[in-house]
Amino acid sequence: MNGRTVDLSRHRLPSLGRLAELVLESSADFAVFTICLDGVITSWNSAAERVMGWSEDEVVGRDACMIFTSEDQAAGICAAEMATARSSGRAKDERWHMRKDGSRYWGSGSMTRLEDDETGEHLGYVKIVRDRTAEHLAGERLQASEALLRNVMESSADCLKLLDLQGRLTFMNAPGLCAMEVEEFRTVDGKEWVSLWPEEQRNKLRAAMAEALAGRVGRLQGFCPTAKGTPRWWDVQVTAVPGEGGQPSLLLASSRDVTEQRRAEERLRESEAQLRLQREFLHTLIRQAPVGISITEAPSGRAVVLNDKAREILGHGELGEDATRYQAYGAVHPDGRPFAIEDYPTMRTLRHGEVVKQEEIIYRRHGDDADGSASRRRLEVSSAPVRDGSGRIAAAVTVLYDIEERRRAEEARSVVEERYRLAVRATNDAIWDWDLRRDCIEWNEALNEAYGYHPEDVDPSGGWWIEHIHPEDRGRVFRSIHAVIDGTGTHWSDEYRFLRADGTYADVLDRGFMVRGPDGVPVRMLGAMLDLTERRHAERELRRLNEHLENEVARRAEQLRQQEDVLRQSQKLEAIGQLTGGVAHDFNNLLTVIRSSAGLLRRPSLPEDRRRRYVEAIAETADRAAKLTGQLLAFARRQPLKPEVFAVGDRVASVVALVRPLVGARVRIETEIECEDCAVKADPNQFETALLNLAVNARDAMDGEGRLTLRTWLASGVPATRGHAGAPGAFVAVSVTDTGSGIASEMMGRIFEPFFTTKEVGKGTGLGLSQVYGFAKQSGGELQVESEVGRGTTFTLYLLRAKAKPLAGC
Repeated sequence: MNGRTVDLSRHRLPSLGRLAELVLESSADFAVFTICLDGVITSWNSAAERVMGWSEDEVVGRDACMIFTSEDQAAGICAAEMATARSSGRAKDERWHMRKDGSRYWGSGSMTRLEDDETGEHLGYVKIVRDRTAEHLAGERLQASEALLRNVMESSADCLKLLDLQGRLTFMNAPGLCAMEVEEFRTVDGKEWVSLWPEEQRNKLRAAMAEALAGRVGRLQGFCPTAKGTPRWWDVQVTAVPGEGGQPSLLLASSRDVTEQRRAEERLRESEAQLRLQREFLHTLIRQAPVGISITEAPSGRAVVLNDKAREILGHGELGEDATRYQAYGAVHPDGRPFAIEDYPTMRTLRHGEVVKQEEIIYRRHGDDADGSASRRRLEVSSAPVRDGSGRIAAAVTVLYDIEERRRAEEARSVVEERYRLAVRATNDAIWDWDLRRDCIEWNEALNEAYGYHPEDVDPSGGWWIEHIHPEDRGRVFRSIHAVIDGTGTHWSDEYRFLRADGTYADVLDRGFMVRGPDGVPVRMLGAMLDLTERRHAERELRRLNEHLENEVARRAEQLRQQEDVLRQSQKLEAIGQLTGGVAHDFNNLLTVIRSSAGLLRRPSLPEDRRRRYVEAIAETADRAAKLTGQLLAFARRQPLKPEVFAVGDRVASVVALVRPLVGARVRIETEIECEDCAVKADPNQFETALLNLAVNARDAMDGEGRLTLRTWLASGVPATRGHAGAPGAFVAVSVTDTGSGIASEMMGRIFEPFFTTKEVGKGTGLGLSQVYGFAKQSGGELQVESEVGRGTTFTLYLLRAKAKPLAGC
């Protein structure tokens, strides 16, 4: 292309139809023909004649299905291609076709929809076919070769792989996929083979592939787990697959699973090591065994093994001696008969193959004096033969166990058991021994002496004992004893009623000790049943007398309480009389002032100033009467309160101003306001009156001289007092503390009673603290008192803290 412009008008070109014909004729390798809508051939190029053998005259006008095989004709392949081309514009085709001579060729081509260029009308079809028989047959041969190769590779039990020259996987046979636990080959297709191996094995694989590329065989053994992590050992061989020119085109890698072989070799090594260990263990066991062990060869009777314990027991350590050594042993039977050489267990085993088990021998230690009694030891001897492959006796293994100390212990135990038996007979308790494995109970003679049961009348089972427990106690005792037996306890005790032979019940205390085996399984239980009948009778009688005494004390206490109530009532009546007299006297004085002032006011010519003075006297006297009435209402807790929110600190300060002239100069007043802004909702006048009453009582308790402290603080609750539970919450506390004489503890329970007073007659009515107490309760609070004789008293008034703020001026 040089960019030169060509004037096509100067060149005469064939028509489009002729141009198409020339193109079709020039396509030497492509058979091209057209088909009408009815499937009839309408044109046929020369290449079609060369490929299929028919001339244009022979085929034009014939059905296009003539070029298809009979089986494709029966299947309607031609019509199917036409339908595909009609709907989608083109139908590809690659199959066997027919020639004029009846032979077949592999044709590859397509059928295309033929349309009018101007109208788009569907005119027919154009089919193009190319003869690809040679290529197709070559492909089939290649596929057959590959199939054969694959069959050969699939039939191998080894893991066979084909690698490209870069070591990437292109094929792996099915046994290989199974051995490597790979689900599908596509998951490893194209991966580097060495990437499937652990890092430490990869250099060996690279070296093996390099050997194969050099024309040699690469070999290695290595460890590579499967895709699922199963450990595997492989014997690997890598060879080159020659291609064109003899050069390597692929690598064939064969991996054989040798895991079991490696494991067998490992097991063999471990077995050999274990055998060496067992041999060493046996030698060590023989040397360190706590019993004497000797090995004597046959038939000479020569000792070839003699451990340290055997030397210690026998008193010598000579090896290699023959059977004549037994003559110096001087062993005797338990009945005193001497042993002949052929009587020794080892010689009986060597000569006759006899297995001797735990035969007792009295042996004189080698080298000791024949008359020395201390040199004789009791031994327990066992002996067994060792045979060779033919069954002949090769040696005798003899085990010597020094039982001298055991025999002495058994004799000592027999003495102890006899003493125990005598002690059991001497006690009054019913001693029992329960063998839990056999369910058998042995009782001593006390079962007969204390409870009347003869041995022949007693069933030696746990069931007999359970049945003789009182029905009301039986279930409880059964559960308690089995809780120890089935659990891990070692001691059991319980009290119950046990049936005597005469039908009466005895109160008993039963105690048992649990004996368990090495594995903790219960073996037996030993115990003693003590008769508590007389003791329990005495305890019940004592309890009855005690109850009678308690009832009598309660009766006398009730009588005293009733007498005290009568006395207290009389004291209250006396106080009421005193109060009535005082109130009547006070009201009489007040009425006298009112009547006198009223009489003077009736005078007609009374001056105005004197009239005003008489009116004020009447008003002042009425106020005093109202105050007296308020005290009485407070005492009765029916005082009409007018609660409002006020600041406690301000009211305490005003009360201090009122108290100061009342208590006198010798009483020092101190205030501790820790909650200045704390407010309560209560009657402020009654609050002040309550504090005044407490201050006056404090003055009287100090006899006019001391320290009076008023303190306020915020409390988180009211403490328990006078038997009443405390109450949590936000309270404002106001305390009045004096340094006076204090209140005696026996008086503390009565100080809030109406009319109760410790003052002389005429100096108090006993209503002051009652008024304070009544005010506290009516206001939802509490009054607490703490006092110590000689040290002083503290009264604390608790009032609920108000959430609202006090009004101005309150």
